[in-house]
Order: sequence, then structure tokens, then C-alpha cells
Amino acid sequence: MNFGTPQSPRATPPSEAEIAAYVGLSLLPGVGPRTIRRWVERAGSASAVWRHLPAFAEPVADREEVLTSWRSLNPAAVVETARAQGMAVLVPGDAAFPALLRLLPDPPPVLYVRGRLGKAPSVAVVGSRRATPYGRAAAARLAFDLALAGVTVVSGLARGIDAAAHRAALDGGGRTVAVLGNGADVVYPPEHAALVEAIIERGALVTEFSPGTPPRPGHFPRRNRLISGLSLGVVVVEGAEDSGALITVEYALDQGREVFAVPGSIFSEGSRAPHGLLRQGARVVERAEDILEELNLSSPGTVGPDQDAAQDAAPGASGEASGQQRVFDALAAGPRSLDDLVETTGLPAAEVAAAISLLEIRGLVATLPGQMVMRTPGAPPARR
Repeated sequence: MNFGTPQSPRATPPSEAEIAAYVGLSLLPGVGPRTIRRWVERAGSASAVWRHLPAFAEPVADREEVLTSWRSLNPAAVVETARAQGMAVLVPGDAAFPALLRLLPDPPPVLYVRGRLGKAPSVAVVGSRRATPYGRAAAARLAFDLALAGVTVVSGLARGIDAAAHRAALDGGGRTVAVLGNGADVVYPPEHAALVEAIIERGALVTEFSPGTPPRPGHFPRRNRLISGLSLGVVVVEGAEDSGALITVEYALDQGREVFAVPGSIFSEGSRAPHGLLRQGARVVERAEDILEELNLSSPGTVGPDQDAAQDAAPGASGEASGQQRVFDALAAGPRSLDDLVETTGLPAAEVAAAISLLEIRGLVATLPGQMVMRTPGAPPARR
């Protein structure tokens, strides 16, 4: 059966029907991001999948449950509810959809956002809910200095390390993004209500979960996947041997992100996770500059508080071409996939992702559906 010609990447915003279809697909039981992406690529649009879902659900194990849900759902009403509560509803075809997530092989089909994501480079700071005074101080110091450098600090709004990182980023005059394991209208933990309002004012709440969804243990691995996916690197400050922060690290490694760890006291149970990561090759972090240098970001104070405006000059290079220049040069012949860029430039995936993020901030490249990257129309030729 032919469901239409697959659409080529385009800059036009997704229609209301397309947004609602992505929302509906995301709410189907047992249907994950990878399946949704495969279906959309096959049909050409989410709305085509939604209209012809019985055919797509044929091989799904719980087909009848999926179809029962499909018949009962009203995704347009979910979109309306979200917007009434001040949320943006973003899908992969939206220009505001985060570039780093769009490059994943299984991007989230829907993001509900309160606040503004921005396009500054992002680094995740995560760790134990049962943080020690040392851990909270270390997280705060790193987050504060990253914020001063114009880097957005991403974390999970949990007690302990997460909360310390969010607050310090705000104290540093910067931006922070809190990724949730519940709906964006649900405050969890409840004592973070004031922090939530401050984050919305100077950053964003982000979640895959529709309005009204309560926090459940099974939601937090999905939250952790977004934390690493939104970030160029993940910094683990404290955690026990079975810390949930290690789930974020696993996703980070799968996504080609850099992993950093802060050393702690040999007498503290909270040092087990970061010390284990250091033994496995994670980058040691004592100061924000360690992170900025490894990710090829600017020194503190030079990135700027929130550089969303384009710069007109092509990426320069002194001596050997910078990561940005090499990626920019590789796009001269037309759109390329992330894997192609890694192979062509010879750079690690994390460095390519960082270069793409910074070039997009400068308005020189754009990310497209299907993990494709292209120069923006009118971008100047690469310097030789």
C-alpha cells in the first residue's frame, strides 16, 4: 500500500494536523520513538501514519491495544490543553525543535516546553539526590561558571545535585533547562515550585509527557535520555554505584556525548559513581574550563549569555582547521548526515555535534529531519 511520496526536508512549519498526529502517535501504548520515526519516514508524514494506523500497526505485538487507544484518543485536544497552560508543542519538523535531538536516530516525537529553549551550547550536570555539602558546592561552582560562559545548564530538577545546578546557573545570570519525568504542569518535587517559576522565566521546562502526567519511576529513564540528548556533554558530580545518573551516562555514550566526572572523597559513598567513570576513561573535571576546553567551546565570558542571533562571517581557522571549519567545509557539496560528517571530518561524534550546534547558533547551518545538516541559504563560502 502506498501512503504517499516521502517528503523532502523543508523549512515550512508543521501543520496543526501534523503536530496533533505526532502527539497521538506518542500516546500510543508500547510505540516508541524509533518505531514512530520509521513509520513517518515510510509514510512521508505523521498525519499520514495517523490516518492509516491500522496498516502500520499490523506487526505490533499489542495491535488491538494500540488500535483501541488510537480510536479513543483526541490528540488535538491534548495540544489545545498544553497551549492553554503556556506550553509550546514541538515536533521534529519544527524549527524550534532542538538540533541535537533532531540528529538522534530516535528523536522524541513530541516535546512540551514551558519557557524558551534558546540555541546556546548545553552541558548537563547531574548526580545524587542525597548530595553531600561538597557535592552541592561542586555542582554549583561548575554550573555558575558554565552559565557565566554562556553555556546552558541542563539537569533533571531532582533534589540534591540537580537543584544545586539549576539554582547556580540562574545565580550566574545564565540559562538552565529542567527535563522532567512528568507533565510540564506538574511540579515535582513539590518544594521546587519557586525554582520552577525561575527556570521558566530564564530557561525552560522540557518533557515528553503530556499535560497532567504524574511522575512515575518508569518515566525517569526517558527523562535521562533527553538530558543527555540535549547536551554536548554530561558531568556526573556525585552518585552511588547504582546511581540513576549512570543511566544518563549510558544514554550519553550511545548518543556520542562526552562524559565528565568530578572526583570526590574516598570516604564518601557518593564518590563511587564518578570514580568508577574516571576509571573507565571519563574526563576529570575540577573547573568549568576543563569542560569548555574538551568541548572546544570558548573560555568563560566569551560565548555570551544567549547567542541566538546569526553572525555573518564564515567560521575562521588559524593553523589547522577548527572543528567548526571542517564541518562547514564538509557541507559545501550539500546536505550531509551526522555519520557522513564524522567520517568526512575525522572528528569524534561529540565534536561534530558541538560544531553543528555552534554553527547553527551563528546561523551558518541548519539541521533537517532525518539527521541531515546543511548550510543555510546565503551562508558565505568557507575560508581556505
